[in-house]
Amino acid sequence: MKSMFRMLPLAVCAMLARPLFAEDPPKTEAKDEVKKAIVEAMKAAEDKNHQFTAKIDLEMGGNPMLNTEMKGVHEKPWSKMTMEMMGQSMEVYTDGKSAVQKNPQTGEWEFSKGNQMGQTMGAENVDKMVKSAEWEKEEAKVGDKECRVATAKVDKDEVKKMIAQGGMGGAKIKKSSMKFYIDKNDGRIRRMKLAMTMTMDMGGGGGGEEGGMELDMTMDTKFTYSSKYKVEIPAEVKQLFENGGGDDGEDEEEDEEEDEEEDEEGSGR
Repeated sequence: MKSMFRMLPLAVCAMLARPLFAEDPPKTEAKDEVKKAIVEAMKAAEDKNHQFTAKIDLEMGGNPMLNTEMKGVHEKPWSKMTMEMMGQSMEVYTDGKSAVQKNPQTGEWEFSKGNQMGQTMGAENVDKMVKSAEWEKEEAKVGDKECRVATAKVDKDEVKKMIAQGGMGGAKIKKSSMKFYIDKNDGRIRRMKLAMTMTMDMGGGGGGEEGGMELDMTMDTKFTYSSKYKVEIPAEVKQLFENGGGDDGEDEEEDEEEDEEEDEEGSGR
């Protein structure tokens, strides 16, 4: 149970980077044009410094398990995310290709190679995953921003990969809905709303429908933009990114020095 909740931030952060599949939306405009608008909105967020706040609710078997808020800041290519979960502080940094997360039990920083965190609102990922999207008839306001609202359908196989990369490989999605609120003036994403039901095999046997625990998650994320938003990388975290999570390079240098010494000894015989 603890390990599942410990991996939740990775999965949630990945979801922030990639929209999930939804029910068929109403037909109001050409799907290709709406998808293009979504991708451009993601690109605008990816390129601009921004902050986001995601309110997250999680129920397990119909019982409330988690009600928390994730806060993040993005300065291309870096993103930092923090949240309180089950009395523990979670902190994650990503450069879009790998991630460093603080272990809440040990306080140690841990490196994760691969793209499980994605880039915050990565346009490339969205372009690959979105199959179709359409505008809703009604517009909406996010703060004082007038927005068009879009829904999208995404390749389910890609969603499964994303969840697995986020550390929840045993999860199977039963249903999901997703909305994008895109600023009419600057085309940036201002809000995303996600509702998802999935089953988890708590015994680690593969996450099948039989015997799986049902999880319901909702996430409401809002974005603000400013060049003042910066990501400060701690020296220890930066070193892990530079070394790929370890001191393999130093080990290789030591091995090379030992080989050279052996060669010299052999040549002197």
